[in-house]
Amino acid sequence: MAPRTLAALSTVLSSVANVAEALNALAQDISEHDRNGHVALFVYDAKRELLSERLVPAHEGMRTAQIEVALDHLPTAIRRSLMAGRQFADLGGESGDYQKLLGVGANPEAGVLLLRGLLVDGELSGVLSLSEPKTRFGHRLSEKVAPAVDLFALAFARLAERRAREEAVRALEDLTRSLNDEHARAVAELQHKLSEAQAALNGKGTGDTIRVTQLKRAIEVAAVEARATAQRLSAVEDQVRVAVTKLEKAHVQLHAQGEALQTQSNIIYRVEQTLREAMAGHDSRKVIEEVLQIVASREQASSL
Repeated sequence: MAPRTLAALSTVLSSVANVAEALNALAQDISEHDRNGHVALFVYDAKRELLSERLVPAHEGMRTAQIEVALDHLPTAIRRSLMAGRQFADLGGESGDYQKLLGVGANPEAGVLLLRGLLVDGELSGVLSLSEPKTRFGHRLSEKVAPAVDLFALAFARLAERRAREEAVRALEDLTRSLNDEHARAVAELQHKLSEAQAALNGKGTGDTIRVTQLKRAIEVAAVEARATAQRLSAVEDQVRVAVTKLEKAHVQLHAQGEALQTQSNIIYRVEQTLREAMAGHDSRKVIEEVLQIVASREQASSL
């Protein structure tokens, strides 16, 4: 079968939906040039600086595997060529070792291993490997398929850009959805607060507004009770004041009565003394005069 033309390959690569389909188209083109030629794609993780995934076309379908191979394992010249991404870098006599490292076969028929960097916006995004059989005459397989590989590199960059745009669109949609949800929640909360405020003004609030209204009413009732209690306390104070005044007067009267009783006791004592003296043989007239004097002095004290 004659190899597919570049125009046909370009048409196929422009219509593929993902990198796997593009890689299958390239592998078919390489197989048409030489059945012993094999191609594989390695996805490069720039954050970890590792080749993180391997894609190998096969008759049963695309074989994929997760790997962790650092570029530091490759020779410096090879790494420099990969970063440039313009042409294949030939590993020559070390091909067998690196085929084992990358998992793309290490049998004698695997031939020479060539690597080419795939760039997206000037940054390494993938590595394409080509195992070409050794030839003694004619053009090498890598030279024959170089235009096809260039078309694949363009398709790889286009698919990566489309994938980035789709991710950006999804991220923007998620952000827009999140902002809309947040805006809707904020509007709903404000409407709820507005409804509560209006209900509180109308005395028909629910939840917290009813509680606030109840507390206000309780405060008003407490204020009325406090005023009534203050009035009662004032009346009690007036009663206590009157009672204290009466008590003071009663105390004065009691003191006066006590002094009067003391005076009477003194008079009685003097009369008794005088009578004792009269009984002891003193002049009775003189005793009577003294008693009269004592009584007279009591009357004078009482009049004062």
